[in-house]
Amino acid sequence: MKFSSAKNFSIILLIAVSFILSGPLGAFGASKYKDYPCPKDCMDEVKKEGGKLFIYNWAEWWPEDLFKNFSKKYNVDITFDYYADTMEMEAKFKLNPNAPYDLVLGAGPTNVMTMRAQGLVQKLNHDWLPNITAYLMDEYKGRKFDPNNDYQVPDTGYITNFSYNQDFVDSNTPGINSYKFLFENEKYAGKITMLDNMYEAIGAALKYLGYSWNSDNYKELMEAKAALLKQKERVMAYDSWPRRPLVEKEAWISQTWSGDAWLVSRDVKGLMSVVPEEGTFISANTDFIPKGAKHRATAHLFLNYLYQTEANAMLVEWIGYPPAHKHVMELMSDEMKAWPGFILPEGYAAKCDSDELKAITGQGKALRLKIWEELKR
Repeated sequence: MKFSSAKNFSIILLIAVSFILSGPLGAFGASKYKDYPCPKDCMDEVKKEGGKLFIYNWAEWWPEDLFKNFSKKYNVDITFDYYADTMEMEAKFKLNPNAPYDLVLGAGPTNVMTMRAQGLVQKLNHDWLPNITAYLMDEYKGRKFDPNNDYQVPDTGYITNFSYNQDFVDSNTPGINSYKFLFENEKYAGKITMLDNMYEAIGAALKYLGYSWNSDNYKELMEAKAALLKQKERVMAYDSWPRRPLVEKEAWISQTWSGDAWLVSRDVKGLMSVVPEEGTFISANTDFIPKGAKHRATAHLFLNYLYQTEANAMLVEWIGYPPAHKHVMELMSDEMKAWPGFILPEGYAAKCDSDELKAITGQGKALRLKIWEELKR
């Protein structure tokens, strides 16, 4: 889901040209959707906070113009710090609960869940977020871990799926639209990669077996372990960013996140994604205000700005992940709209699972850790 420095560089090369030619917002034209400013009481607080904002984000992931435009429009100076992965980000706040960051961008719901339980996340003021109230997609409302979106805002969404190279894999192969293809097909032994993430790999096995992605049932998880150990004989690597093996055609089939597969397909023209017929995992990249934030109103101002239609379109165009904004997909290319996993078939979401505490705490987490340790031996 997230990008390493090498990954960032290739993405920037892929997309920068279109922005140089079109300008930061020119690619999308004038939006027909109204954007809503923060109310006066929020802006009064922003003035008192002195035009400062401290952001903690993945390195080189979001477009620089997004931040520059915000700074220019609102006369806010942004100071950045970067994390290499979300475990590092969590660890920093556990060591220093009052770390002086105003916003954390691009985290996962699991991070928000665990950090909220430790009192490390501030509650949002939705009166100060009118664009989010107007434009957040229904799929990202009422989620079990944060029913009222009190503690986080999705900036983009994603599903976990898998992709294959049509130069080597026939798209008419029986079962190709099912997780069975990852777990039962011996023809492509040694040409498969799985995500290097215990929740994603184990979740796929659970879904293949007809269980919930978030199961904490001992019997079900042991069946998933058996399926993964059997599959391991055919897996060439566990890799969360399999761009190189896909580009060099060492891997023909890869478990992926929807946005990453779209970006790799710019270099691998035969790559195609699958929306598994059993359902899969739906989640989001999320943003939150940590406990130690000193510029809380300015953080809200940025989150509201992020849901201005053109600003959000810039983000989606740049990072290649499907939007959580109701109307941004309308501004994307026909090619992106047609990519599997960006616009889900009607009723498909009902087959899917999303973030739940039982998978990342207690027995659910303990069993996953044991399975993962044995699988990676």
